Amino acid sequence: MIFEGPIWLENSDKYFVLHYDGSLQLRHELANESTILIDSCNYFYDRDQLVKICLKHIPNMTMIEFGHVQKSLDYQANALREGMANVRLC
Repeated sequence: MIFEGPIWLENSDKYFVLHYDGSLQLRHELANESTILIDSCNYFYDRDQLVKICLKHIPNMTMIEFGHVQKSLDYQANALREGMANVRLC
């Protein structure tokens, strides 16, 4: 289940989605409105994987855009950890 809406990358058909269990997915939306999974990690436990995913799949991402994505994900992750007692963290 998705916590909040997706975090779209600028001028792209790719976006990040953070799920209640901390799994982070980079997805690609296709023309027929279906999506495919590009890569994933657990943002709660391995936050550093975000950098690796971005370098591998979005090499032209600017530092400003990376900062925006990371700030949004940190906000969502903190809200999940602090505000929701039923979040599964394992």
